[in-house]
Amino acid sequence: DMSAIQLLRDVGSHFRVNVMMTRDSVAKRLQDQSAGMSFTEFSYQLLQGNDFHELYKQYGCKVQLGGSDQWGNIIGGVELIRRHGGEAFGLTVPLLTNSAGVKMGKSAGNAIWLDKDMTSPMDLRQFLFNVEDSIAENWL
Repeated sequence: DMSAIQLLRDVGSHFRVNVMMTRDSVAKRLQDQSAGMSFTEFSYQLLQGNDFHELYKQYGCKVQLGGSDQWGNIIGGVELIRRHGGEAFGLTVPLLTNSAGVKMGKSAGNAIWLDKDMTSPMDLRQFLFNVEDSIAENWL
């Protein structure tokens, strides 16, 4: 368990605000005056970076995989691990989008899970069979 003060002191001291501001995910949101960015969203780099560092320490996890929109958060964890003398890597993949170009995933409320308790096998089958050919090609 870690308090907010401990997180800011022990993890936040390894992150530089000027670097965080240049990450694509932050810079794009700050340029859009109508969207903006909450402090919670901005500080997510610390939270996800710390999670990766904990996985590295406890389980030897050296690679974090995520969607391309997570690059800044992933690289934050890689850099945190390196600052502590470790070696880690980040890998991103293009986001899955629907035919309208809308991101698919948990935060968008349209995630398809590979866990049978979260998406039934029949629902997964139906989803895959109903995907438009042009989208399926991009997913491959």
